[in-house]
Amino acid sequence: HSATHLLHHALQKHLGSHAQQQGSKVDDDWLRFDFTNLSPIGADELSAIATDVKAYVAAAAPVDWQELPLADARKAGAMMLFGEKYPDPVRMVSMGPIETDAFSRELCGGTHLLNTREVIQFEILSEEGVSAGTRRVVALTGQKARDHAQKVEEAADKTAELLSVAAGDLVAGVTSLLDRQKALKKAIAGGGHGDPTPYKSTSTTAATYEQKKLALAECARLLSASLLDVPVRVAALQGEIKSLTEQLATREAAKPLSADILLEQAEETSGVTLVIAETPGATPDLMRKLIDSIRQKKQPSAVLLASAQGDKVTLIAGVTKDLQAKGFSAGKWIGPVAKAVGGGGGGRPDMAQAGGKDPEKLPEAFAVARATAGEMLG
Repeated sequence: HSATHLLHHALQKHLGSHAQQQGSKVDDDWLRFDFTNLSPIGADELSAIATDVKAYVAAAAPVDWQELPLADARKAGAMMLFGEKYPDPVRMVSMGPIETDAFSRELCGGTHLLNTREVIQFEILSEEGVSAGTRRVVALTGQKARDHAQKVEEAADKTAELLSVAAGDLVAGVTSLLDRQKALKKAIAGGGHGDPTPYKSTSTTAATYEQKKLALAECARLLSASLLDVPVRVAALQGEIKSLTEQLATREAAKPLSADILLEQAEETSGVTLVIAETPGATPDLMRKLIDSIRQKKQPSAVLLASAQGDKVTLIAGVTKDLQAKGFSAGKWIGPVAKAVGGGGGGRPDMAQAGGKDPEKLPEAFAVARATAGEMLG
């Protein structure tokens, strides 16, 4: 309860006197505080508010309460809620050096601590809107707040370690990681130029706890993750980038991929151009583009492409409209082929996708593809 008074005071200091309490709920080590404000509080300002509350706690200021006439309380500058009816006399709770100038004075009948240091620690968990013009802060106090702060610092330090950057450069490190992921995907799809250089930290200044928390919060936003899940998401992203890098290397080491090159491997079956080929390192999107290009160049045609990555096989088949009209379905064609590589799948008559888990059996799968196509073409 005492922490809500400290928070209320800090909110008014930073946002203005309009930031008045609209409701609260308190527990031994948790609080929810609703207040008037038209817009969300920015991350930097919210951090400054939390820093001020922590300063009030660290000041070990006395907490005092007294009964006095309502007029005297108003004269002393006690915070009063708009529209609230107060008895006379009232109970005024003051926090700060009573002899000089307390930093918080509110009319309140609740139970309070004797000294602000008894709050122990203060940590804001969230700030959000609950209705038009009303915002809500949820915070921790006491040992629970202290434990949370330790977890936040550990998460920030772990993220910095994973990224090989200083804690103050977390956002730049995560941004670089996301840029690399995007560039690699684009390059693999055939529209980019490889992996950009990873970010190298140049910061030598040690980051404060609040700076670490701010940086971690921004990383959480960029990664669509919770604050404490950032290290896990970064590790997963690094794993994906490693896989994408290997995939791109496989692509670049293989023969160039184009519809014309694949058509050089084409077979003629019953007057139909049949392309059955492996496309190393190709993504499903690139495989579909190649199939579309072949179908435009050659009609009638049926195409089945395969790409292996680790122990995973991706199969995509496509046929031209004239073949579909004769009952040749890509979905029916791809099914037996997928079984040959230990998988399954299907799709529409014009385009179908399947997967498998045994790349070593691709030659057998291609034989099945030729045999099945021959049967379907009569």
